Amino acid sequence: MSDLHKKKNLLSKYYDLGLKFQSKPLNRIGRRKAVNKKYQVFVSSTYKDLKEERLAVTQFLLKMGFIPVGMEQFPASNMSQMEYIKMMLDSCDYYLLILAGKYGTIDVDGVGFTEKEYDYAIANNIPVMSILIKDIGKLASEKCEETDTGRALLKSFRDKVSAGKMVDFYTDIGSLTSAVGAAVYLCVQSFPAKGWIRGDSTDGAEDIEAKIEEYLHKHTTTKEDIEALFANDTIILDGGNASSHTEKKTTESPCDTISMAGARTLVEELAKKLPEVEWGEF
Repeated sequence: MSDLHKKKNLLSKYYDLGLKFQSKPLNRIGRRKAVNKKYQVFVSSTYKDLKEERLAVTQFLLKMGFIPVGMEQFPASNMSQMEYIKMMLDSCDYYLLILAGKYGTIDVDGVGFTEKEYDYAIANNIPVMSILIKDIGKLASEKCEETDTGRALLKSFRDKVSAGKMVDFYTDIGSLTSAVGAAVYLCVQSFPAKGWIRGDSTDGAEDIEAKIEEYLHKHTTTKEDIEALFANDTIILDGGNASSHTEKKTTESPCDTISMAGARTLVEELAKKLPEVEWGEF
């Protein structure tokens, strides 16, 4: 086989490589496959007085595609309660506070766990959504603080949450879930978070293939160029790529033309740089 035919076959293989890649059902250049993110929401509240409310909010968040996290999922652990809470908060994208008529369990330092959760979220820049009972006076007595100390702590906490921040209010479970829906929607829009993505749904492979496809689009010659390439003894380079243009170059750019022997060397060097690719699914 002559050198001319060898070079032609080499260029043809390069062209066929581009066609084979482009024929795969991939994303268009510049477009990425949509990734379904799930956001983790820490649900913070007192427990005994809000069991039904917490259950309703948890189920509502699950239906909306969020991952709710709360004390119901806390396991037995060698960690202290607050250490475990901080660890869980660090893995969450958003913090949801539901505050009603109880202040809640108090830690050894005199601050309630619910208030500590809120303070930790604020200190660590976790987007906070606060939904408060509209009228504590309408709650059943067993759902309210029984002591003056408890009521004072609750009022102080409620004032802290409301001070200079947007909060919403609820009157029953129905209005609570509605408020939660509006809050998480606006929070996701205003404060996009990292979220969680399935390991098999990442678009890394698609990104790589899109870059290869884009490169081939830019640097692969057409069949017409290949045929025209061998009609003359000189190849004209256009922007660093071999083309079939035969117009005469001026002496001002002597490096714009190469001989057939030089073209062969160029093509062979390019072929060596092509990665070995198995054209199966990534």
